[in-house]
Amino acid sequence: MTTVAQLNQRYQAVADLARNGLEITSVGDPVGAPFDSAARSLLRGASDDGHGLWDDLVGAVKALRWKMLAYPAPIAVNAALPEAVAKVIDQCRRLRGAVADAGLLDSLQTSAEAVAVSDPAVGRLLLESIEEVVAENCVVVAANGAAQVAMHEWLAPHGALVLTPGDLERQQPDREVAYVVGPPRFFPSSLVTAPVTGELGFLLPEWFGDRTVPTSAIAEYAEGAIRIRPRFFTSGVQNEPDIGDADGKEPVAEDDLLPQPAWGERKTATRPPGIDEVEARKVLLAGGFAMWLDDGERIRTLEPRQPARERVTYTEVSAVRPGTYLLLRVGAGERGALYESALRELDSAASGIAATQAAWKCALARRLDDLGKGEVVRQLSQLGVKASEQARAWTDPVFVRPNRDEDFRVTLRWLGVSAEPTFGSATKLRKAVHKANAAVRRGLEAAVAQADFSALESTGHLQLTLATSEGVRPIVATRILAIAPFKEIQMRYDARVPFEDQGAQWLE
Repeated sequence: MTTVAQLNQRYQAVADLARNGLEITSVGDPVGAPFDSAARSLLRGASDDGHGLWDDLVGAVKALRWKMLAYPAPIAVNAALPEAVAKVIDQCRRLRGAVADAGLLDSLQTSAEAVAVSDPAVGRLLLESIEEVVAENCVVVAANGAAQVAMHEWLAPHGALVLTPGDLERQQPDREVAYVVGPPRFFPSSLVTAPVTGELGFLLPEWFGDRTVPTSAIAEYAEGAIRIRPRFFTSGVQNEPDIGDADGKEPVAEDDLLPQPAWGERKTATRPPGIDEVEARKVLLAGGFAMWLDDGERIRTLEPRQPARERVTYTEVSAVRPGTYLLLRVGAGERGALYESALRELDSAASGIAATQAAWKCALARRLDDLGKGEVVRQLSQLGVKASEQARAWTDPVFVRPNRDEDFRVTLRWLGVSAEPTFGSATKLRKAVHKANAAVRRGLEAAVAQADFSALESTGHLQLTLATSEGVRPIVATRILAIAPFKEIQMRYDARVPFEDQGAQWLE
C-alpha cells in the first residue's frame, strides 16, 4: 500500500470511528471473578498489616491477574496462566502458619486453581468474533510483545493477524476491524485517536472495573479534538462488582491491583556524589537483571523490528523507557571495554594520552569539589558550554571528551589546562573508541541476525555471544521493565553493569 493510500485509510478510519464509536465488551467470567475478589481482599488485608509479610504473595497475585487480562488463549496452549497460578499457590503455601487469615489463603489458592484449568472467557468470545467477521478482515491487538507471541501461537492456525500497538502503527494493515485484548487503559491513546481500522473493540472480563477510554494529552485544550464515543456491551452472565468489605472499607483501586515494583525510599543521603560516584536510577530488566543507569549521554540499544544491519543503535539516556531493549556487557561496563580496546589500539601513544586525559578530568573534579556541581554548571553555561549539565559525567575515567569541540575548548580554558596536547589527544582517543565501537557493532549485528526474536519477545531477554580479538564476550539483550522514580548515589564503576536482582520477578 502506498503512503497516500495509507493516509487516506487513516482518515477514513478516524471518520468511521468518530461516527460509530468504539465498543467495549464486558465478558462474564465466573472463574476469574472469584480470584479477582480474593485478590482485592488480599490487598485490603496486606495494607492493614503493613510490615511486608504479604509482599511476595501480593506480587504473584497481581502478576496472575494481569495475565488473566492479557493472555486469553485456551489453557491447552496458554502456558502463562498455569505458570502464574503455580507461583500464587507456592506463595500461599509459604505463608501457611505465618499469618492468621488462613481463610484468605484458602480462597486465593482455590480460585487460582480454578483459573489454571478453565479456558478464559474472553478468549472464547474473541475467537467467535474473529470467525464472524472472517479472519482476513480483522487484526487482534495484544498488550505487549510477550502476549502477542502467545496469542499468535494460538490464533495463527485460524488465519488471524496479531500485533502490538507499535506493530499496528508501523504496518498499518489493510483490515476493517481491530479487536483489542484488555482494558483501554492498557493501551496508548493513539490506538483510539488515530485508529488504523474503522471498527475498534476492546474485550475484557467483567471484573475489571476501569472502562476509561484514553484520550490525547492535549484533547481538553484543543479546538475540535477527536473524542471517540464508547459503546458498552456485555457477554455472558455478569457478576456484581466488588464494593469493598462489609465494614465500610473503600474498594481497591485498579492502579493498586496492577503489577508494579516496590522501590521503597531513597537510601543514600541527599548529598552531591563524590569523584568516584554517580547519581543513578535503578532499572529493572527482564531475565532477572537490574542495573544502575547514570546520566551519561547515550546507551547502546536494540531495535528488533528494524531491518537487518540497522538494529543495533544508540539511544539518548533521557529517551529510554520501559519496553526499550538495552545491550549490556555481562560483568563489565560497555564504555570501559571500548576505552581499554581503544588504548590498546593506540599502542605507544596510549600512555601519553591517558596522562592528558587524567590531568583535565582531575582539574574538573577539583572544581566540582570546590564549587559544587550547580556553580560549575552555571559558570560553564555562562561561557557558552552547551552540555554543561554533563560536567560531572565528564570526570568518569572512561569518558573521552565532550562531543562539541567548542564545549571542550572552553572547558579546558576555564580549567586553566593548555588546549594542546590535551584536545588533540582526546580527539585521537575518540577516533580509536569509535573504531572499536564500530567493530563491536558489526559483531553485534552479526549476532543479532542469528538471534531468535520470538524468544526475545516472549521472555524479554537473550544472550548474544560476540567473538572479538579478545575472545568470546557475552552481551545480553534485555527489555527495561521499570525505572525507579528517584536516584541513588552509586560507585561509578557499578553504573551500567547488569547484576542479578529479583525486584522484577512479578513484573511482565
